[in-house]
Amino acid sequence: MNFKTLEHTIKLTFISDILGTAPSQELLQKEFFQKKQEEVKEQIENIPDEAKELTKESYTEEDYDTPENEEISGMTYFRRDKDGIIYIPNFMIKGFFKSAAQALKDQLSLKAYKKKIDCFLFVFPNHIHFYRNGELIKEPDDIYVRPLRGMTRQGERVTLVASERIKASEENPVTTDEIKLVLIENKELTFEKIKSMLDYGFLLGISQFRNGGFGRFKWELIDGGVTIKSNGKVKLKVRKK
Repeated sequence: MNFKTLEHTIKLTFISDILGTAPSQELLQKEFFQKKQEEVKEQIENIPDEAKELTKESYTEEDYDTPENEEISGMTYFRRDKDGIIYIPNFMIKGFFKSAAQALKDQLSLKAYKKKIDCFLFVFPNHIHFYRNGELIKEPDDIYVRPLRGMTRQGERVTLVASERIKASEENPVTTDEIKLVLIENKELTFEKIKSMLDYGFLLGISQFRNGGFGRFKWELIDGGVTIKSNGKVKLKVRKK
């Protein structure tokens, strides 16, 4: 490459529960067919009366089967890789940096932070897995159900939403794969500012329902056989070759 980059490796340690964010493929397909069916019905209502009976049956006769294990409306899941193991995608890490930069923009003096993060900061690998006690987490622990309140013209309404959950705490933390951060050298987005953004994850984390305290984490900087924890302590670490 003809431009300069800085590369650092970090690891996240989650200290609060993590919730899945993605709708399942089956649910997406079901919603797609429902939407198409609604569009067809709307088209039918707009055609001349004499043609309605000829057209309506051909569009609506087929009934799409509902799966036996029907997903809860508003259910969110963890993404799975080709082996069916759950992960978070690297773009969620970049999304976290943007949220942290927005919250800390006055302190970081970072203008146009979204564009700078998109253009200068890159996160690898694409799929980031979870570990508990050194063991790969292959399935969520349970389903977390919570009320979602909203104000409508008819008054306040409450809807139940649900998410797959991986449990984590200070006493029983969940760690990630090693994550490589590649930063194209520039004058405004420095690695010191990136570290400040990572510190923000202790207060407001990653994934679903962050404002409820979910997805909070600590982080470690792992470079050259040395692990630098976010509390400033340094310990030697033997890297496997």
